[in-house]
Amino acid sequence: MRTVLILAVALLLLPFACAPTMLALASPLMLGLAGDSIVKEGAVAGLPGLPQGLERLYQTAANTCAGLDWTVLAAIHKIESDFGRSNLPGVKAGTNHAGAAGPMQFLISTWGGSARIKIGSRFNGYASDGDGDGWGDVYNTADALFAAAKYLCRHGAPRAVRQAVYAYNHSWDYVDSVLALAKTYADASELRPEQPRGDDRVTPRMRTARDLLLQRFRIPFGVGCYRQNDSVAGGGRGEHHLGRACDFMLSRGTKPSPGNQALGDAIAAWFQANAARLGVSYVIWKQRIWSPARAGEGWRTMSDRGGVTDNHFDHVHVTVL
Repeated sequence: MRTVLILAVALLLLPFACAPTMLALASPLMLGLAGDSIVKEGAVAGLPGLPQGLERLYQTAANTCAGLDWTVLAAIHKIESDFGRSNLPGVKAGTNHAGAAGPMQFLISTWGGSARIKIGSRFNGYASDGDGDGWGDVYNTADALFAAAKYLCRHGAPRAVRQAVYAYNHSWDYVDSVLALAKTYADASELRPEQPRGDDRVTPRMRTARDLLLQRFRIPFGVGCYRQNDSVAGGGRGEHHLGRACDFMLSRGTKPSPGNQALGDAIAAWFQANAARLGVSYVIWKQRIWSPARAGEGWRTMSDRGGVTDNHFDHVHVTVL
């Protein structure tokens, strides 16, 4: 940790002696589970100073705390250990003078009493398994990021993110530094709308999202993207006409079979889990809408448009930025 923050480290992640004993389970969103293909088009651009490939890990960890912005984890990671590259005591082995360890600088007592803990055993702490090897290792980047997301979530994030970061390190200057850096990352990674290209008349970002989805799921009634006659109230062009939307059909005008409804649930969940890296604007399924911007609210019920198709009961709709 940087010298200017040494005094703050002593307060970092205060032990929660009153926390109940819990049986820790492996995270359901371990690294790579959301999708094992590399996004080449429409992905979050590499950010200045951010080691290549970390964005996806931040996003996957942040998804375990609905609504938590991945940039907050990135900022803490940078401030605490320069993305794990620091050679200061405690970052790669042992602890510093305050007892903090690992790339996210957890106190060993807060981690669970040991630097490496078997997930499934009983312990008091935030040790997490982010890479799926069955162990919570305070020096493992994936494990530490998943643990940090869990800690922030239990202390009020995303709704009270300032208070959550303050709980992480009891310094308001630290909180201001983290959130300012997070905003810098968010501004630098902001996705801009694209224009359609190619014979299928969709944007590169929509094409990437569609094609990655098709690598994982078989769509029984096809995929519809570009529509010439798509329009919105007031005469503007709709998102299908702009090449930014696709419909993944699970039946044709009737409610899907139970199996295809389960498939629709899985497709919608995949787009949710990969929203940040794919640039998803929103998903509609079964007369409900979900968007990353309001992820903390979960699925929101939409007004009744009348029919099975209009209410999105026979297809999953996704729109990208």
